[in-house]
Amino acid sequence: MRVLQVNSRFDGGGVDNQTLDLVLGLQRAGDDVWLAVAAGSRWEAKARGLGLRVETYRRRSLLKGPRIRRWIGLIRRHRIEIIHAHHDTDYWPAIVAARLAGRGTRVVITRHLAYAPRRLGRWCFLRLADVVAVSRAVENALRSGMRGPQERVHQIHCGIDVHRFSTERSPSAWEYRRRRGWRDEEVVFGVVGSFNGLRGKGQVLFLEAAARLRQEKTAARFVLVGEGTMKPSLEELIRSRGLETVATMISFTEEIPLVMSALDVLVHPAVGRDAFPLVILEAFASGKPVIGSRLDGIPESVLHDINGLLVPPGDVQLLVAAMKKLLESPELRRRMGEAGRLRVCEHFSTEQLVRRTRQLYVEALAHD
Repeated sequence: MRVLQVNSRFDGGGVDNQTLDLVLGLQRAGDDVWLAVAAGSRWEAKARGLGLRVETYRRRSLLKGPRIRRWIGLIRRHRIEIIHAHHDTDYWPAIVAARLAGRGTRVVITRHLAYAPRRLGRWCFLRLADVVAVSRAVENALRSGMRGPQERVHQIHCGIDVHRFSTERSPSAWEYRRRRGWRDEEVVFGVVGSFNGLRGKGQVLFLEAAARLRQEKTAARFVLVGEGTMKPSLEELIRSRGLETVATMISFTEEIPLVMSALDVLVHPAVGRDAFPLVILEAFASGKPVIGSRLDGIPESVLHDINGLLVPPGDVQLLVAAMKKLLESPELRRRMGEAGRLRVCEHFSTEQLVRRTRQLYVEALAHD
């Protein structure tokens, strides 16, 4: 198949990870794949370094004209059969480009948000494209909120390359811990994700829980990995709660396998919408247990008392209890980590993502 993947925010988030892994997987499967990204995207060089066929266009423009014209040209030049958009800002441009190119190109859009599109998209997308929901929670939101042929909603879970992660802590991960001042016997809890807006991924809740555990003088460390507008307020919270010696903030890093190997428990205390966080799959692939909010698509990967613990969103008391439970039991951490690795290998691998996406492409091309 001849496929054009488009992503105008190719700067290193979970959606961008999925785009990159899907392009690589389709290429390995023998498809002709092109990746179109905004010029200057953070991951443009990374994609080129992996040998992908990358096309660029101007990032910001009136009415998104340059990207649409660029995509029309690519569709015609490469005889594209499928154009696949991954961010909501690309949905309409992909549909318009496919129509104006005049080649009968099919449109696929992936929905990574746990609510239905708003305004015109709610009424039109299912008549113009096949829509992929990245979790059952997203699928339910789309089916209840969108009008049009419901058979054009497809649920395909995200997937990761599990081979990038190891359940054995590497020498470099031990060294990473020591550079950070984490003693071997300390249990390191981490939140990995951006912290923008007022709530981020629940980092404030995590630090409040850390402060309570700190009062009990437990052998625990706490780390926030990511970037965002909340950084000054989070730094102030660390100071005001007396966490300077046990809490650390680490900027965005692409060495996620190393970070996951160095952590002992991933905490994902989301308090807003969360369709299907990839960071949880990465923790499982590394053999780490996960404490997550019982919210949206999170329970589809975190099975309570099997590979992790689920807590109500925003409940700091129960979050503390869950962290304490894993802090006190190395055996429970080991058992849950093993179960997590097994689950991600069986259900959430890149191979499964690629297989199911290719199947959708075949069905879309056969659709009149």
